[in-house]
Amino acid sequence: MIRPVFTNTASFTTRQRFILRGGKGRVTLPTRCGLILHPTQGPVLIDAGCGPRVTDALSRSIALRLYNRMLGPVVHHQASPMALLAAHGFAPADVSRIFLTHLHADHVGYLEAFPNASFVTDGTAIGGLKEGVFPELLPGDFVTRQLSLRDDPKVCLPFGLGAGFELLGDGTVLGVPLPGHAAGHYGLCFTEGKPLLYAVDAQWLLPGVLEGRIPGFPASLLAHDKADLADSVALAQRFAQAGGEVMLCHDPAPTRYDWSPGDV
Repeated sequence: MIRPVFTNTASFTTRQRFILRGGKGRVTLPTRCGLILHPTQGPVLIDAGCGPRVTDALSRSIALRLYNRMLGPVVHHQASPMALLAAHGFAPADVSRIFLTHLHADHVGYLEAFPNASFVTDGTAIGGLKEGVFPELLPGDFVTRQLSLRDDPKVCLPFGLGAGFELLGDGTVLGVPLPGHAAGHYGLCFTEGKPLLYAVDAQWLLPGVLEGRIPGFPASLLAHDKADLADSVALAQRFAQAGGEVMLCHDPAPTRYDWSPGDV
C-alpha cells in the first residue's frame, strides 16, 4: 500500500488564537516534509522542508531575515529530508521527483540538495515576495526542472469531491487543487485503503478544517485568496465527513505517518 511518511524539519511557536478561531495559549507547530516509496518511481518527496538556508545563511536577503525573525523557526537538522531518505536506504541523488505543494520558504528549504529531481508544481509562475516566495531559495535552474501538475491526466477524487490529477501513473497518488493559502497550493490524496488527504497548509490546525474554525484577522491577511481558502477548507471538511482522513503540514498532533530520527 502506498502511504507517505513525514519528518518534522523545523518547529515554530505562536499564539493559538492567531491560527485557530477561539484558540488559547501558545502552540508549537511542526513543519512536515514527506516521502513516498513507490515501486516504480522510487523515492518521491513531498516538499523540501525548512532548512538552514532559511534560518542561517549569511547571504540571506533582508526580506528572508525578516521572515525568519517573525516566525522564528528552529531547524531540526537530524530530521532533514536527507535523513529521512537515508533511514529508508536512499541518497538525495536517488530522488527524481518532488511534489512542491507551493513555494513558501518552509517548503523549499532543502531543494538545492536534490540535483536530479524535477519539481512538480501547479504550473503557475514562480512569483516573488508579493506571493510569499523567496526566489533566492530556489535552484538557479528551477524553471527548466519544473513540471506542471496540470499536464497530468484528470481523474475523479474519492467521495465525489471533484477533479484531481493522476501523478504516479497507477491511481495511488492524486493531486488535489486547494487554492487560497498560496498561489498554486495543492494537496495530495492517497487512495489505497482509507483515503488520506494531505491538505498541507489549507489550515494550520485540524480543528480549523474539521470544525470550520477558520481564523479571522490578523491570520486572514496571510491568505492569498480568502474566498478560495474557504472553499478548500470546505472541500477537506467534506472529505473527512465522507470517511476520509485529513492531515496537515503544521498540525502538532502526532500521526501514524510521522517519522523521527530514532525510528528504526
